[in-house]
Amino acid sequence: MPYRKRVPEFQAVIMAGYGNGLIPLSDEKNNMPKALLPIVNQPMISYPLAWLESSGVSDVIVVSLASGSKKLGHYLDRVYEGQLHISMEIVDDNCGTAQALARIKDKIKTDFIVISCDLLTSLPPHQFLDMHRSEDPTVTALFFEPSKSEGGPTGSSKETEVTQFVGIDASNSQLVYLNNSEEMDTEEFSVRVSLLSKHPVMNITRLLQDGHLYIFKRWVIDLINEVSIKRSRASLKEHVLPLLVKSQHQRVLADREGVTKAAESLTANPSTQALALSLSTTQAPEIEDQSENAQWKSPVKCKAFVVAKDVYCGRANSISNYFELNRYYTKITDKDRNPGGQGQVGADSLVGDDTKLGDRTSVKKSTLGSHVTIGKNVKIVNSIVMDHVVLEDNVKLDGCIVCSGAKICEKSSLKDCEVGGGFRVEKETQARNERLVDFQEQ
Repeated sequence: MPYRKRVPEFQAVIMAGYGNGLIPLSDEKNNMPKALLPIVNQPMISYPLAWLESSGVSDVIVVSLASGSKKLGHYLDRVYEGQLHISMEIVDDNCGTAQALARIKDKIKTDFIVISCDLLTSLPPHQFLDMHRSEDPTVTALFFEPSKSEGGPTGSSKETEVTQFVGIDASNSQLVYLNNSEEMDTEEFSVRVSLLSKHPVMNITRLLQDGHLYIFKRWVIDLINEVSIKRSRASLKEHVLPLLVKSQHQRVLADREGVTKAAESLTANPSTQALALSLSTTQAPEIEDQSENAQWKSPVKCKAFVVAKDVYCGRANSISNYFELNRYYTKITDKDRNPGGQGQVGADSLVGDDTKLGDRTSVKKSTLGSHVTIGKNVKIVNSIVMDHVVLEDNVKLDGCIVCSGAKICEKSSLKDCEVGGGFRVEKETQARNERLVDFQEQ
């Protein structure tokens, strides 16, 4: 028999953007791109990579902005030790997520998974993928209810999540309503009567957050390309997903925005099951209703996978969320938490390699990176300290994030502050709810 090359079920695309909500952590001058920011001393992107590997996906494209591509490329080529076949594609820094995908359109050969580098979850991949396999929709999108913050740094970078109303048919998990408008500052919203007639049992909530994890049919990449041509900085969340949801019920919209045309490629390449039925001598052929009163059937079907409350899920897309993810993964990590120094490190903390702690130093509910030098009588509570930081004697940190290479001089006391990479905090500084960075980074 002739050799037939195995076609993978899915490709995966990891979106590794800049991370505007994580400045100054993601500042290119002194720190790492967002994808390499540490979550309990492991690069953020290592978590979605591990999730994809456990899903059985083998072909992964990492889409990186030009500004962070060198450092990210070095990690993927020289440091990453997993089994995935990874290629990296570089796009312009001003790209939206839809535009970035459109740039790699020719690389997408199968149905594809899109995941953000900042999504971390304990959800077993097969649960999400099996829902998509069983329903075979146009898109399956993951939603979760964010956990409540336990406190931490806020500073000037705190951002409020955009209100999002999500409507899900309670009978079949169909995603039937989505409104992402940034102008929505009210509890009121409008729903078409025709939509209510088709989905009389619908749960509409603003408690769910888009996880930026999607599975798309292959033809959707053509639609994404069309959307990116029409809109500047087009995004999946703000433009593509709402368009697909509305196209399930609005024929004029689907035709006008090119959804119907893009979906025609699906019928041009029928599935194995459809092909088998067409060749069957026993299966009765379907007779299409050609009358003008025939009900229109949309080529689009959207599904919502809602993560159970007992399954952890979070996105490191803001300072406060980044802090929460570090807090959670510090609690569950099995790594050695005490490097054997003279300081006292609590069981709820994690300390990186070659970090030195001085006498009478106390570390509680915190993550310390590698090659950190800490003086005597230092108190660190509820904080994240990245690599190559120096904390002199009698420094106190409470609810702070200190970026790589920073130095905090003796007798300084910081609460709920963000310290930029390479920044020097002068002796005896007292600060609260401040962002301490070089002037040019402001």
